Amino acid sequence: MPKPRIESRPSRFSLAARWLALGLALSEPAGHARSAARAQLLSVGHDSGLATCAGIGADNAQRARTEFPRTPVATFRVRVPGGVGQAPVSDRASRLIIAHAEARLSKFDTRGLALWSQRLPSEAAAAPVLTSDGSILIVTRDGEALLFTSAGTLRARRMLPIAAPRHRVLAIPTAGGGAFVACGTDLIELGSDAEVLREARVRANVSAIAEASDSLFAFGENGTLTEAHATGNFEPVGNFGGEVADGAAARGEQLLAIVDGHKLVSFDRRTRTVSTLADDGANLLSGPPLPFENGTSAVVLDGTFVSFRSREGNEAQRAALLDVAHALDPADRDLRPAQLVGDAKGAVVAVRGGTDAQLVNVDGSQKALENTACLDPFRATPSARGFVLACRSGQLFGFSDKAP
Repeated sequence: MPKPRIESRPSRFSLAARWLALGLALSEPAGHARSAARAQLLSVGHDSGLATCAGIGADNAQRARTEFPRTPVATFRVRVPGGVGQAPVSDRASRLIIAHAEARLSKFDTRGLALWSQRLPSEAAAAPVLTSDGSILIVTRDGEALLFTSAGTLRARRMLPIAAPRHRVLAIPTAGGGAFVACGTDLIELGSDAEVLREARVRANVSAIAEASDSLFAFGENGTLTEAHATGNFEPVGNFGGEVADGAAARGEQLLAIVDGHKLVSFDRRTRTVSTLADDGANLLSGPPLPFENGTSAVVLDGTFVSFRSREGNEAQRAALLDVAHALDPADRDLRPAQLVGDAKGAVVAVRGGTDAQLVNVDGSQKALENTACLDPFRATPSARGFVLACRSGQLFGFSDKAP
């Protein structure tokens, strides 16, 4: 068995190496592209799974490529040992990859049964990332990047140039076949072997990262926006005009963010102009925003409602996630706001601690997913014919369009 490459210090960015990496990426076969003009490049970084990172895809849009069943049926319910430490991801065959609450990484089949499990040198600091060749990238609490094959074999292990590895870590796959990592104020782009291609340090802690077309974006908690093109340095390109604490998402030429906890704001990448789509005043909005392909979007309102927005940002529909009894319970109101994942048609699966998950269909009808309540759920993970719900306690709930 070949030994994994281990480096104590990462190599510096090389322009020649960058062009080589891009050349290799462009030679990959095309997959699910969003733009015909860039079909080959885009498919390289976004065709390795149904959920390739915490934000479902590199755009951080929390949106599945598949469609959720209108009346989902429970297909399995299991509890995995070691709990669940980060949001699960899923490969093209709907197999789950889970970083546990302990220092362990595992892969599960479509029934929730373990296929393999590997110990890690320390706990995962972010959700696993599926790179374009199906490899699994883990960033640990100690600032290491570990790259595993889809079969669970360690193929690379490198220390990352992170000043404070105990800060929140964000990671997404890139179109070039590697990954983009943020930790505190550090930004790092990795190649397909987890080698450092380039790095930068920004002034504010980063609350979200995303890839759109040929650019990588980092959203600062203070509203600053940093961009890096396929080559060149990271540079500031704009400001959302307030605090961006709940993340952000990309949709085409637009970048969307919740600002100051009550505004839905867009940034136009072409004109570099900022527009306030909605200002809900006393109502609390939480995100990241869930943008749909038709220009509409969804956000969480006051922690317990799914608020569907028109292209202009006006509220078009509202779905309650709590019944009256839960809505009046102070303990329920103090739980983390709901988390949303949308499908290709505009349906939404919403999860919130202490209550059953809900499916909100495009026509506004709702279905409670009975007996799925837990105190600390993760966002839904898309599968080929449905989705999986996961709890920090280790419970997994599988749903599909028909019974097993």
